[in-house]
Amino acid sequence: MAHYLYSKEELPEGFKYPLSFLEIVSKKDVLDLEPWWFLYEFEDFARHWLFEVKKQYPTRKLIPFAKTSNNDDIVCFDGSDISGNPKVYFVHTFATPGWEDRGSVYSFDEWLKQAKEESAQYKAERAKLDKI
Repeated sequence: MAHYLYSKEELPEGFKYPLSFLEIVSKKDVLDLEPWWFLYEFEDFARHWLFEVKKQYPTRKLIPFAKTSNNDDIVCFDGSDISGNPKVYFVHTFATPGWEDRGSVYSFDEWLKQAKEESAQYKAERAKLDKI
């Protein structure tokens, strides 16, 4: 199955994905970060979320790349950053503009580290619940 990335026309001019993100996308198997999942797995969802953040927050250049399954939060690259190592924003979609910001981390690698920790904790909690 081919993984989907936004076309050059869909991205802000000069934007470059982080190399570590592209390395993950290039792998056949999708990294399991439950409750997070990567949008590149599903072209329709990726396009939907790109359209949705542009519609909801038109003054921001956000490039969504992952979503959590337990609420409306997504994580987005800072599309105005053309360094190749953009900041990552946590965005609570469907919130009134100005209230959507749930923080940020300096890079995809930092987000990935946090997501792995969150995933391990989430799975451990689910395993406990499954034993009840």
